[in-house]
Amino acid sequence: MATQWTVAIDWERNGNYTDTYDDVTDRTILTQWFVGMRQPYQLTADNSVLRLVLRNNDRLFSAEYASSPLNDKLVPLRPVRIQSNDGTDTRTHFTGWLETIIPSVNRNGERIATVVATGAMQFLKATETKIELQEDQRSDQIIDTLIQEVIFPPALSDSWVLGDPNFSKLGLSTYLTDLTTYSDYEEGLLTLEMAGDNWVRQGGYSDQSKDTFDVYRGIRDITAAERGKFFFDREGKAVFWNRHHILDKDDIDASLNDVMTDMKYTFASLDQTKNEIIVTCHPRSIDDGPTTLWELKNAVIRVAPGETREVYVKYKDEKDKRIGGKDVTVEDVEYLQGSCTVEVEAKANGANLVFKNESEDTEAVVEKCLVKGRKIVDEGQMDARAIDQTSITYYGRRTMNINLPSIDDLDQAQYIADFERNRRKTPFGLAQTITLQSHAENGGARHADQLAQTIGSLVQLRETQTDHDGTYFIIGEAHELARGGKHWTTTWYLEPQVETLPWKLDDASRGQLGMGTYLAY
Repeated sequence: MATQWTVAIDWERNGNYTDTYDDVTDRTILTQWFVGMRQPYQLTADNSVLRLVLRNNDRLFSAEYASSPLNDKLVPLRPVRIQSNDGTDTRTHFTGWLETIIPSVNRNGERIATVVATGAMQFLKATETKIELQEDQRSDQIIDTLIQEVIFPPALSDSWVLGDPNFSKLGLSTYLTDLTTYSDYEEGLLTLEMAGDNWVRQGGYSDQSKDTFDVYRGIRDITAAERGKFFFDREGKAVFWNRHHILDKDDIDASLNDVMTDMKYTFASLDQTKNEIIVTCHPRSIDDGPTTLWELKNAVIRVAPGETREVYVKYKDEKDKRIGGKDVTVEDVEYLQGSCTVEVEAKANGANLVFKNESEDTEAVVEKCLVKGRKIVDEGQMDARAIDQTSITYYGRRTMNINLPSIDDLDQAQYIADFERNRRKTPFGLAQTITLQSHAENGGARHADQLAQTIGSLVQLRETQTDHDGTYFIIGEAHELARGGKHWTTTWYLEPQVETLPWKLDDASRGQLGMGTYLAY
């Protein structure tokens, strides 16, 4: 049976993609999209992106054309989805949100509109993390806490939105946000004694805050400490792999023998071969007793009668350096007039102060306020180093530096250095991408693999001209539907499977320790 494609934009943001004008398949001239990562050993994915070229003869997608039925809906954050059905399975290939619509000009010109949509990673980068201090938490638990800080558009979470009649019928058409449906986290192998306290961005432009840290950077730090991977898949689901994910899979999903139409190949590139690994960890100290973490100076906080005011403050030491804190309290509150109740919501390196003025006629003016707690100080940096002298002798010194703010233990840093040295020290041939093509509807060639294989699939590659034979994980995928949606080109971004698989209990193929297998980190 022929494969049927559906390109749809949920103009009503109700999640069904079936309203009038939602299906834009027949209007689509060109479809291009990308999901996942582009570089081998990349830990945190790039943002998913989609580009559509649509026919716009009737000005349906011209936002300032008042007679367009979509006149008030041609705005950002409308959900976009691509699906296929081959008669057996319906697959989602991309999920994201409309970012911009650019109709071409000149009524005698092409009369098309270019639509750009992006994935959920943009919301992680736009949200400053104010996470609570994470103590003795696994990597996946910390990532889940970080994700909960992000407000996703209603079309993903069907969440309740105050004041919006389309999203405020709680219990009927919408519900309180539950993102568990949109996440798939493996249990982390790393438990961190502490995280979040030293997430402070340094540098930046003069009009930017120097001490912020967005959710994306927090996830990137935790994923790097685990040596796992974090990405959003085809359906827009947040996925976290622990570091054993790519070590534990050995069943081949597809074998490709000289069938690719293109392959980007390198041997012994500078980026892939590393024989000196330096991992920087960050030991911390915690004060025994409380000290001042923040103080209201040369300013006042005004709270109107009957109102509540929230103020977020950031912990600093006597040298004005950002620090973390625990066991946090608010003390010594004094007023020029009136009074308030004051609550403190302690975070890892800051606190949210909630002032509530219960008087109905007197403004409260706070002139003194102290936030106290046990100070957490990043004591500087310690480096773990792993080298392979033989590799340096033969191929020259090739250094890789890894800075991990959440790792405070030198032994843990050493494990990571050893792990990275072992998989990078020897030059090897690397297929970075391969490209497949088929008829988008009638199939043929490797059409079934283009449909089914995605991020996490394991593929065997053989290519005669280079004599390359390797096994790879797909870590990213780019697609193009051209020629009116008839010609399908797929590019897979690849990461090599480890050359020697780790020892695994009760697995006959990997059960002889020291005989072709090794202990894994």
